[in-house]
Amino acid sequence: MGFVVTTDTLQLAALKRPLQLIKLTNPAGLSVTLSNLGAGLWSVLMPELLTNKAVELIQNYQDPSQFARNSYYFAVTIGRVANRIGAAAYMQQGQVMSLLANEGPNQLHGGPDGLGSRFWSFDIEQQKDRVSVTFRITSLEGDQGFPGQLDVQLRYSLLAHNELVLEYSAVSDKDTPVSLTNHAYWAIGGVGKGTVLEQQLQLDADFILQLDKQLVPTGELVPAAGAFDFKTGKLIGQDIGQLENGYDHYFVLNKDRDQNRAAALVRDPVSGRFLQLFTDQPGIQFYSGNFLDGSIKGNQGTPIEKYAALCLEPHGYPNAVNKPNFPTALLKAGQLYRQSSRFVLGHS
Repeated sequence: MGFVVTTDTLQLAALKRPLQLIKLTNPAGLSVTLSNLGAGLWSVLMPELLTNKAVELIQNYQDPSQFARNSYYFAVTIGRVANRIGAAAYMQQGQVMSLLANEGPNQLHGGPDGLGSRFWSFDIEQQKDRVSVTFRITSLEGDQGFPGQLDVQLRYSLLAHNELVLEYSAVSDKDTPVSLTNHAYWAIGGVGKGTVLEQQLQLDADFILQLDKQLVPTGELVPAAGAFDFKTGKLIGQDIGQLENGYDHYFVLNKDRDQNRAAALVRDPVSGRFLQLFTDQPGIQFYSGNFLDGSIKGNQGTPIEKYAALCLEPHGYPNAVNKPNFPTALLKAGQLYRQSSRFVLGHS
């Protein structure tokens, strides 16, 4: 079997436009479904080794109408700036740039109407060794308070060897901060089968960013020690009790790391499935699903409980616009922003 592409359209009263789904299937039987809403990673179905039965690996809503609010940021592309910007403001060329706040006084994930809540256009392209979907969107001057018109492109490519590559690019007509990522919730053991606490995580990071009580980086790097030490891999649940609510932290990837080695590895001991993440970004936000509270049903028909799935979000340093010691998030006018991340699925 070669690559197969199918499309579907959902008409939902809660959404402003038809929801278009693009399902890509590779010769190994791995299926990835993408959505034009938020250029989202909607579903990943992977065949079991023995039974060949497809297992869902992405936590999603049972009722797609929930995407009208999407309080959990399921599936979608995050931008213009991922994560938190303290006080929803920053200085640019001596001028205070006031942004729209949507998490107390701060801005989270690009604002109340960020790129993840928009409908993107898309094109499908098939080649011998892959099938790709390229999403595009334009964010106008002043969008959520950001300067400049920003043209964004995201290409998903599904390869034969159970690899999903995400290639982002963006260009602006004015200097503006940009830091894009994907906010899919992975349940490597299978959606509805246990929690992430029983899974093993390895992160190639010696440091994390220090956070204040509002989860905004203070500007300090602290050693990834104790509960945050995932360098050699351990169960996510092993030390999570030492934290007030769970993991929602930015892990700074080691600069001298081997680029051919996964920056992050998640392994489910029960099913034997694993997920590797390769990225050119300086760090990964690891979120253990702390705010999932059972109030909404998921795609398996059961309530989505705390720790049901996890996010691995590669992007630039959060709150970098307010911390001169962080690598800059500012994209110069006419300059090309690029980001590439690769997810590899397999069985051990």
